[in-house]
Amino acid sequence: MAITAPKNENIETVSGLNKRIKRALEGDFSFMGIHLRGEVSNFKKYPSGHCYFSLKDEESVISAVIWAGDARKLTFLPKDGDELLCVGHLSVYPPRGSYQFVAEEVSLYGEGNELAKLRALAEKLRQEGLFDESRKREIPAFPTRIGVIAGKNSAGMKDIVHNASMRWPLSTLVTVPSLVQGQDAPKDLLRAYRLALSANIDVLIIGRGGGSSEDLGAFNDEALVRAVADSPVPVISAVGHEIDTTLIDLVSDKRVSTPTAAAVLATPDKNEVLMALDEELNALKTAINALLRQKKEKLDSLSSRPFFVRPSAIYERPLDNLSRTKERLIASMNASLLRRRLALEGASSRLKGLNPEKVLERGYTISENAKGKVITRASDIEIGDEILTHLKDGIIKSTVKSKEGGK
Repeated sequence: MAITAPKNENIETVSGLNKRIKRALEGDFSFMGIHLRGEVSNFKKYPSGHCYFSLKDEESVISAVIWAGDARKLTFLPKDGDELLCVGHLSVYPPRGSYQFVAEEVSLYGEGNELAKLRALAEKLRQEGLFDESRKREIPAFPTRIGVIAGKNSAGMKDIVHNASMRWPLSTLVTVPSLVQGQDAPKDLLRAYRLALSANIDVLIIGRGGGSSEDLGAFNDEALVRAVADSPVPVISAVGHEIDTTLIDLVSDKRVSTPTAAAVLATPDKNEVLMALDEELNALKTAINALLRQKKEKLDSLSSRPFFVRPSAIYERPLDNLSRTKERLIASMNASLLRRRLALEGASSRLKGLNPEKVLERGYTISENAKGKVITRASDIEIGDEILTHLKDGIIKSTVKSKEGGK
């Protein structure tokens, strides 16, 4: 059957229809300020800051979004499985023709308000750095005084005392009973904490044997958490089981799931220490025996050397060397003296040959002027000078009457 086409102005496009529906929905005040409860699924926060997710109940599901501006106001980040109470309005996304719920305010439903406050407190403390790993301290290896805070006559207190005493009886346990649940528990825990610190302890255990989230509420008290964060000694938290996490767990230096585990962490095992001491003692004995053997072998080696067998041997070679050196020195000195004596005799012979008396004995004469200067040339005298002529057997005085040569 053919469809009769209406006038052009009455024909709508898909996008136009979706936009009209959007205007109708968003203009209808009955779809504004809706309080919607549902369980979160497929929650995802995008880099833009927008959060997209679905809200569902047993029969239906609706797409939802939290725009970035509203998302920044959240005190917690929803996750899949959370039941939320959202306040917002309906909106249409024209490109797909789908509608969605725009959540402007978000809180956990029912007990969720308390959980939201707890998450907000946790985030504030985290921002302050109270949960940083860099703040965590190691537990002393051999504590002498251990503080224990737990319920009076509780199984947790008994477990800690029993196991710590069995493992390391050298430690003194300072037990401080306290309320661990109920309205007065936070203040009583704070009292017990201060009392334990006043006992000059090395490490503190805060223990409890688990419980529901309501039962563990005292261990999320802000004043108590901040006090533990400022503890001068390491703190071990043994509050609840693995599935439960309190703020005391996050701020403590170490966290374990049971009081028994806290006692194990806080103390060394005496049996292990004794075994370790035995091993160290055996190792020390082995090392000492090895050293003694080494020294004995060295002593035996030294005692077999010639010096220890015949001590005088050490002097024999130097004495031989000294004797030979003495002989060489005497021979060298004698040779030197001989050379010098021969040289002296030669010089003496030459000196005798130059003796003027020897010249006179051979028939020569020596003349000198009145001043005693030997005359060797005619120019040394003048006519009229007196001269002395030395002969072999006397001296002749004469006056120069003439001379030849010289000037």
